[in-house]
Amino acid sequence: MNEPQFAAQTPILFSETLVKLPEHKFYRQTFIFEELLAIMLWAVTRISYDVNCLVEGTKARAIQPAGGWEQGTIRLLAIVSLKASHSVGDSEDKYIEIDCKTKQPPNWLLTDTAVIQSDNNLVCREPRQVGAILRELKQELQTACVETTDFLVPTRLGFPAVELLEPGREWRHAQMRLGLEISFISDRPRDSQNPPRTSSALPQPVLPLGENLTR
Repeated sequence: MNEPQFAAQTPILFSETLVKLPEHKFYRQTFIFEELLAIMLWAVTRISYDVNCLVEGTKARAIQPAGGWEQGTIRLLAIVSLKASHSVGDSEDKYIEIDCKTKQPPNWLLTDTAVIQSDNNLVCREPRQVGAILRELKQELQTACVETTDFLVPTRLGFPAVELLEPGREWRHAQMRLGLEISFISDRPRDSQNPPRTSSALPQPVLPLGENLTR
């Protein structure tokens, strides 16, 4: 139940990469990528106190199909995804997916059909499916911060086109998306020697966009 789920990743220099939005949003048009991640996270946390608690992590239990209830910690992830066009030296488009809080690739994600319940949070005080919670929170996010709407709901042309500028490279085009997911870290260790791993315990090297990870 608690296996990490990884998407295709290409790390990026958060503090040195510029992102230019298609129009002025969040008080200006061009941001350092690290700033933009913080703004997206802020937009999610301002939905409500209980949502903010979910972002920080809340004790809960979870169950997936063909599994049993497990105790652990659930966390709401605000995830920025970028699909960047290839540049000189790259033969393919690059896909980046980053958890706005940890600035790491998201993992330990629950499926939409999983059910979670927490005595400490009104969002899931009663057992609820993850998919239903996420749909509700996306609607509430659009109300709390209308600037996020374009990044949550695609038009017939897709998600908004942005531009990326990394050190030593030229501007390149990308599509940007904001997504919400829920992760679950079980309290039950994998074995008697090692504690359960968390996102922060799975460090990923941060390299310029376009360079490959060595595993």
